Amino acid sequence: MALQFRVASKLFGFYRICSTFRCNRVECQSRLMRSLPASNVPKCTQNVRCISSQDTKIIDLNYADLDPVYVPIKKDEIEVQGVEDVQEDQHSMNLDVVIKCKRKALNHQRNQRYEDFKEIPLASKGWKNKKSKDDYFIINIYNDEYLPQSRKCLLDFQSTGLSQPIIDILKKQKIINPSEIQALGIPSILKGKNTLLAAETGCGKTLAYLLPIIQQILAHKSKVKVQNQFNSPLALVIVPGRELADQIGEFANWFTEDLPLNVKVITGGHTKRLITNPVFEENDLIIATIGALSKLTTTGIYSMRYVRHVVLDEADTLMDDSFNELVNHFLSRFHFKTGNGRSSNLNLTQLLLVSATMPTSLSDILGGIIDVDNLNKIKTDKLHGILPHVQQKFIKTNLGEKPSTLLLLAKKLYKSNTPTIIFCNKSSTCDWATMFLNENGIKAINLHGDMLYEIRQGQFKKYQNGLVNILVTTDIGSRGLNTIRTKHIINYEFPHYIADYIHRCGRTGRLNSGIDGKVTNYICTNNEIELVQKIELAARTMKSLPNVNGNITKIRRFHILNNLENKVRDSTN
Repeated sequence: MALQFRVASKLFGFYRICSTFRCNRVECQSRLMRSLPASNVPKCTQNVRCISSQDTKIIDLNYADLDPVYVPIKKDEIEVQGVEDVQEDQHSMNLDVVIKCKRKALNHQRNQRYEDFKEIPLASKGWKNKKSKDDYFIINIYNDEYLPQSRKCLLDFQSTGLSQPIIDILKKQKIINPSEIQALGIPSILKGKNTLLAAETGCGKTLAYLLPIIQQILAHKSKVKVQNQFNSPLALVIVPGRELADQIGEFANWFTEDLPLNVKVITGGHTKRLITNPVFEENDLIIATIGALSKLTTTGIYSMRYVRHVVLDEADTLMDDSFNELVNHFLSRFHFKTGNGRSSNLNLTQLLLVSATMPTSLSDILGGIIDVDNLNKIKTDKLHGILPHVQQKFIKTNLGEKPSTLLLLAKKLYKSNTPTIIFCNKSSTCDWATMFLNENGIKAINLHGDMLYEIRQGQFKKYQNGLVNILVTTDIGSRGLNTIRTKHIINYEFPHYIADYIHRCGRTGRLNSGIDGKVTNYICTNNEIELVQKIELAARTMKSLPNVNGNITKIRRFHILNNLENKVRDSTN
């Protein structure tokens, strides 16, 4: 009994001390508030952290996707804080963080350099450990006032050599000045050179080759009267996917109303009908997928006799395992220009390669068709680099929590009417994610290669026209599509290749779309972590992303084995 009394006394004393301390603390806070003017009282609510500095207050919401909001404050508010708090806050405000990590010690400051021969610290270094779950880092290289060089207006269209009728049509579309790739690429193409246009996604590459080709088509038609020109185009634009073909066709049709230009878009799905019931008409410019065009050319429905310009748009995709053999066979029909493009032979064809990622093994792939060394290579400084104006967040998670994490972010984006594209690696995952979001009250549509083309086309138009703000797709929606309204990209399943990551990120932050795009990546497997480590290392060292060839490596191995077999065969003979 005495022991219980002593224990009760101690507990009662401890409770009394805690109660007194709590009351004194509340009383001190209330006295401090009464001593301040009403306008200077900092308002703090639940889940809000208020930190003041000399000229800024940071209001940090307890939400994973939101960054601190900076609000100007008056200097007399600082007097409320202790000296140590002010000094610590000033230190954090003066540092310009461009890679923000959950573990602040791993933050990367602007222009920070690392010592030679020492390992560069990475936030994703320990992500293969299960304890790293919920760790993250954010790449945000430039602030809101930054404008990428490729999007700055360097010249005017008159300086590129374009004719006035084409410039007038551009003005109708509210396009006044060329981007960097347009200012550099248009003059090269007008001179007739075989040209490689390689620039980051969303910087205006389509118009960079369409405009000079249209001008040369019109000039050729005025000088040369071609006999029996039905189904005999003067220029070809070859693309890997139907959606991209339709999109380029829309750009080309800007010029058909005011100029004597005939544009035809040919895609798969109706090839048998075109072969059995062919339509013969004048076609100056054909935009087509490689499969459909190859079939119609082989059957004689279309003649390549008068083609003077061939464009491979998304050339890296057309040269990968899926299309490489077919593209090489098709290009062997043409006699391409050599050297500087100035030739008296008007029957030679100009070749243009266009892509946001360009394989380093061009000579292995196209060496038998053209002289790759004589290609006029036009590249921007951000090629194969991390898009500096698009914020990219990498979150380490596990497979079991990915659906709930996706739902939380999707709900926030849905409520704010933010146009969002969610990428998956498989069609089945794409279908599941769409159904999962719709069942939880989020209106979303899907898009993948296993759907009929007519359905895919309708789904994409719904998103482009703003009827739906969330599109779930596979990599079929990552190449070349001008998703100018997209503000957020979610990689629910991280891509297998860095080249695919570049193209996915390029669906936001595009030319004339502003610079407020964001990318959120969910990282689970070891292979994904290894890719993320390469991306983070490139961001910290400000170097280009490595190995952007995708599955071109298989092609290179095939060519190497072929050469070895030929050498063995020659030696035995």
